[in-house]
Amino acid sequence: METSLGQSYNPFRFYNGQTNGVQTISHQTDTVEGADLRAGIVIPVVSDDTKLILTGSLGKRRYLEDTTLDHLQGGVDADFQWVASRLLSGRVNVGEGRHLFNYINGGLTEKDIEHDKNAGIEVNVKVTDSWSLMPKLFYSQLQYDLPVNQLYDNKQDGKQLGLRYFSPTGSSIEGGVRVSTTNFTDRNPAQVAFYDLPFVESKVKPEYDTQYKETEYYFDAEWRYSVKTTTSAHVGTVQRHYSTYNNLDTHLSNAILRTTYRYSPQLRLDLQLYDQPFPIVDPSILYVASKGLRFDALWLYSDKLQFNTSAVIQNSSQVYIPGVPTNGGIAQTSRMKRIGFGASYEIERGFRLFADSFFEKDRGDVPSLNVGQSVIKLGIEYTFENLPGSAARMNLQRYQDYLSTSPAVR
Repeated sequence: METSLGQSYNPFRFYNGQTNGVQTISHQTDTVEGADLRAGIVIPVVSDDTKLILTGSLGKRRYLEDTTLDHLQGGVDADFQWVASRLLSGRVNVGEGRHLFNYINGGLTEKDIEHDKNAGIEVNVKVTDSWSLMPKLFYSQLQYDLPVNQLYDNKQDGKQLGLRYFSPTGSSIEGGVRVSTTNFTDRNPAQVAFYDLPFVESKVKPEYDTQYKETEYYFDAEWRYSVKTTTSAHVGTVQRHYSTYNNLDTHLSNAILRTTYRYSPQLRLDLQLYDQPFPIVDPSILYVASKGLRFDALWLYSDKLQFNTSAVIQNSSQVYIPGVPTNGGIAQTSRMKRIGFGASYEIERGFRLFADSFFEKDRGDVPSLNVGQSVIKLGIEYTFENLPGSAARMNLQRYQDYLSTSPAVR
């Protein structure tokens, strides 16, 4: 159980100097009250290795100034992990959740809620003690409440096949292919033919599509240099093909490099470099290619007190749908700096006081990309476990709003 009180600066992410047609919009600071309940259970089936993990979360956010942002958030997940023999194992998972829309740059000033669903089947076939074949099926769905965003409602299904080698030292390498199909479920024929933008001349009509297919050829590696240092990498090339408009077809790169250094039992340092494409909800942008560096540190000062920090520097290039005019036809670039601080203190067994925060500043080639946002939150959390470490084993922390750790790179 968690209750918190926070200060949110610029929740709609208005850009600097944004106007409503008459006057400049002031960047609002709002007080946010939060309450959350998270729970989970592990049910052994046949043996401790074959088990069903059920988890869920329900939370409420109440804004004292702009009450239109009040909302419920949460999710439920079921994860069945099974082991048939030394050579055959796998998992089946399903889940769904809801949370507040991730606002971009003040273009939307109404509350919108994102609803997501996911499911997957994974199998691990040990061909030998060192080699494993790893087929996977997956499905995801994303829907929005507001009609203006329902243009981006989509369903994705796909499959993946990888071959992994494990060395006696714990290092591993994997190569494989991932194929997926994404369908935009709420686009009508008129929107596929063209889509009118209010700020673009009527003769210019960006093209939309109802479906695209992606094929990614990837290579993963993890190198356990020592008990203190682990380095991993993901390198992939993605080919995206649209069903109606071939001029939207593109080739993308997907690369992540991670290094974890455990300086001591009390201090852990993580560094990530990435070059990835991200989808974005905007009526003129096809995708955003982001390159960045992320640093995280966790310091266990004592058994009761710990601190953490995170810093991100990122450059993002917005790739526009053909037909949308930009500055001389050149893709616009945004530069983001984000830093987060957090701390927690265990008052007594199960009770934890915490502070959480982040501060973000974006600067770009055009005024609409100059955005600043920050959130500071204080709270208290109570956790009951019938077995120590149960919450971590069930991964309940994925339901928490960790502001001081930047969003995970996948």
